[in-house]
Amino acid sequence: MAAAAAASGGAGPLELLRQYTMQGKAVELLDKEGSATTDLQQAARVRFGEDGTFARDEPTGYLRSNSESDQYMLSALLHFLAHRDQSFYEYMKLTSTRGLQTVSFSDRATLLDYLTGKLAAVPAASSAAAAAAAGHKAAEGRRAPARSADAAGPGAGAAAAAAAADGDAPDAAGDVARGILRRERVLVTTSTALSSGKSFAHVAGLVKELLPSKPAAGAKGAAPAAPSAAAAASAGAAATAAAAAGQKHKPAGHRAPHRKRRDPIIVVPAATTAMINMYNIKALLQDHTFADGRAVMERGGPKPREVVVEHTMASTGQALRFRVVDSVQDFGEADWNSLVCVLTQGAAWQFKNWLWKTPEEVFQNCLGLYPKHQDEQPKDSIRSWAVAPLNIERSKRHMDRATVAGLWKSIEEYMARHKPDFLQQ
Repeated sequence: MAAAAAASGGAGPLELLRQYTMQGKAVELLDKEGSATTDLQQAARVRFGEDGTFARDEPTGYLRSNSESDQYMLSALLHFLAHRDQSFYEYMKLTSTRGLQTVSFSDRATLLDYLTGKLAAVPAASSAAAAAAAGHKAAEGRRAPARSADAAGPGAGAAAAAAAADGDAPDAAGDVARGILRRERVLVTTSTALSSGKSFAHVAGLVKELLPSKPAAGAKGAAPAAPSAAAAASAGAAATAAAAAGQKHKPAGHRAPHRKRRDPIIVVPAATTAMINMYNIKALLQDHTFADGRAVMERGGPKPREVVVEHTMASTGQALRFRVVDSVQDFGEADWNSLVCVLTQGAAWQFKNWLWKTPEEVFQNCLGLYPKHQDEQPKDSIRSWAVAPLNIERSKRHMDRATVAGLWKSIEEYMARHKPDFLQQ
């Protein structure tokens, strides 16, 4: 351990690292041949100018807060200082990738304050560890070569530590134990296991889409006040008397329950060659992602007979259910009245047996959209159909969300002008 010996009699690695950090002085990394390097993973020694040279993984005496014996190595502190401005998650991921010791989340602030001079003294426990480490400097030269924790096998660190704690164990066994402990790496801790890089910002938007807002008190459509107890008792008595007489009783002022409004309907082409059909429409409208319909079909599974998509109207905040079908065979009068949008591939046969006889007449009674690739020219046959193009990028899937937002905007504007009944709260 000539490297450690070069620093004997002077300041330890922790004190020198603090001095150099406060003074803005750079340390030198040396590889096994003694050449300068900038890669901490390739370095074998760390040189503090003329003040001392230490092994890269020299124990600094600064104890981990969750351990009574584990010290931070010099390499761990150097890596921490170089990446102190990163988030803990990014720092932890990078450290684990490079096989270095991680500075725990609970130690980050105190350690940084000490190394930058904001904290005047190292914590008491680490001071004692540093003194003990200094007492073992002379034994470093006698240390027998130690295998790494990985080579020794699982549990080798714990077994060697137990052997070192035994009062009858020779000094060589204690040196081996300390060597193994210094080379152990903590891959998962209570801090790292609870860390996550995921964002849950979209949850609020999902809740808004799934749960319609409640009308304010006194607003239009608010529930009527409950009848008084006396009125309720009177109505109950009258109903009982009428039932006993075998009569069908209807309380005064009673109105038949309002029939539930039907859901607006969107029709897509039935052809499997269509750019948008029943295989991929839900992924587009609900997940904002365009998937090739043929590819979805070839993965297996039956074609949906009907798809239901939930959408919150941007103008009113109202949540509506949209039915999506590709056949109008069972349509009645109410279904035709609920039709708001038709996606066409430009084939006139799509409208065979419809209520309206020609494509021109169809798109006079509903919104028409023609899905196509952004760089594709529309068919000549649709020029007189009064349909708007729905442009979809061939490969830029990050643009799908903007495309779907434009699609819903067109549907909402059409419903506001021609189907306002759907927007009444």
